[in-house]
Amino acid sequence: MTLTGKIALVTGAGSNGIGRAAARALAAAGADVAIHHLGQAAAAEALALELRAIGRRACVLEADFGDPAAARDVVVAAAAALGPIDILVCTAAVLLRKPALDITDAEWLRVHTVNLHASFALVQEAARGMVPRGGGRIVLISSVNQWTPNPGLAAYAASKAGLMQMARGLALELAPHGVTVNLVAPGTIETDLNRAALADPVWRAAKLDLIPMRRIGTPEDIAAAVLFLAGEGARYITGSTITVDGGLELRP
Repeated sequence: MTLTGKIALVTGAGSNGIGRAAARALAAAGADVAIHHLGQAAAAEALALELRAIGRRACVLEADFGDPAAARDVVVAAAAALGPIDILVCTAAVLLRKPALDITDAEWLRVHTVNLHASFALVQEAARGMVPRGGGRIVLISSVNQWTPNPGLAAYAASKAGLMQMARGLALELAPHGVTVNLVAPGTIETDLNRAALADPVWRAAKLDLIPMRRIGTPEDIAAAVLFLAGEGARYITGSTITVDGGLELRP
């Protein structure tokens, strides 16, 4: 697979997680990459240096997606720095673990603004540039929670379920223009969002008991699916979800 000459924007790539792994995978395949982060400037700049060292162009952009207008601005800034966006990968998200009856209005709004509203703003702005050029790849990182509820994740699951239906609707509208919109639904992955929970040996053991492959996933597992959906081999796939969960969803 080659993405030589392609420009990618990856959101949430400052943390040690899926965005970072996706940026590395896209760059290794030949793409130039715009790296979005929030409050992780040193890590994002280190990643940019890493990508430049293998001959790719890279830029670093910071924005808080609690403001959807900032998400639109990131797309504009990425295109100004590197060129029109060919590939958009949305990994930036908020994960709230809290009993449903204790969630405040502000917390609910923050989760949905970042995970759903800002994602729509990113896709809408990127697609406005892709449609006139006759093609593009949009990959949204969702979660197995888009289908399966878990205690303490009501706000997160609702935002991811909304993301799935948003992606399907956008895929339908953008398909005639050669723009694909797909999702990757990770299971339990070793990322900054999950690191605190996974540090609890009881919680970790309980999760492993649910995974037929008997291991926690890695960001690179998710990046491999992202890379496939971003490439030419996925040109006839749109509105779909690739589940990357070690068989978690096979369990009753």
